[in-house]
Amino acid sequence: MVLHKFMVRTGRTRVYFGPESMSELNEWIKNFDRVFIITGKKSAKITGALDDVLSILSNHNIKYELFDKVFPNPTASLVNEASEHAWRFGADAVIAIGGGSVIDTAKLVSIIVKCGGRAEDYVRSVRKAFDSIPLAAINLTHGTGSEVDRYAVVTIEETHEKVGVASEYMYPSISIDEPKYLTTLPRNQTVYTALDAFYHAIESATSNASSPYTLMLSEEAVRLIVKWLPIALNEPKNIEARYWLLYASMIAGISIDHGRTHIVHAVEHALSGLKPRLAHGAGLAIIGPQAIKYIYESVPDRMYRLLRHIDPELEPKSEHADKAAKAITKFQQSIGFSEKLRDYGFRK
Repeated sequence: MVLHKFMVRTGRTRVYFGPESMSELNEWIKNFDRVFIITGKKSAKITGALDDVLSILSNHNIKYELFDKVFPNPTASLVNEASEHAWRFGADAVIAIGGGSVIDTAKLVSIIVKCGGRAEDYVRSVRKAFDSIPLAAINLTHGTGSEVDRYAVVTIEETHEKVGVASEYMYPSISIDEPKYLTTLPRNQTVYTALDAFYHAIESATSNASSPYTLMLSEEAVRLIVKWLPIALNEPKNIEARYWLLYASMIAGISIDHGRTHIVHAVEHALSGLKPRLAHGAGLAIIGPQAIKYIYESVPDRMYRLLRHIDPELEPKSEHADKAAKAITKFQQSIGFSEKLRDYGFRK
């Protein structure tokens, strides 16, 4: 099957999707002189994405500084540290190379460099962003959707709060969704990130802000995840599987940008705020089935549209809520996910 390269516009972002999408960075990058690169400790190097970006910068004789300290569930102090480095460097653009934690960090950095203040100011709504320096998001997971939305999530260490912030100025200028970078994604991250996208779809289709548009995007995302996630787990280098999981993640990200998340993400943020080593996708999957039972009872018509791809015997009736929850649990177990909150130190 031909895997198409294409561009879509969403929010303020131009998203370049598919094979060889990284080449599109060339046109964007030539407008800048000093670029601040934000990554985690490993994935940008392992995937080859960092080398590709540095090659492009070299070709255009652009100066850069690398900040490679981002960790999962980034903290306000980490964002503040990165922002100070970017400001002292005199960055006129930011490139994020990584998953949601890296991209969320970069979003806040792009605002702070332009508008001043600290991460806590924006999380607490003490300050409101009025602009940002341009941001390119090189996405390395098929889960968070951060490359296509206006949200960022950060943990306040002192209170253990994991808090989201939204701003029109946090949309990346451009985003790169290049499936080849996902073939080195570890098995557990393949599961966690795909389930993150799965719950984005579930929640954005069933929130008070949902619409026929978000339901359409969400149904397609669920269908693709159910079909392609088992294949990606059995064949990690299968580029077609990675392509469609990445596509599912992108459209689920667009869906939450319009329809938002609700109960599953809200509870997970509280949990991983307390226990930062709890991976976001894992937390969602642990609490998800029980939450889905209540969501299905409330909006069976919409949930049926989504979950019939997991269990064709479901019906759009509230009395099928328990059956739906069991179907989700069975699906998660079929892809090797059986983690519990106690595995992360939670007790009753």
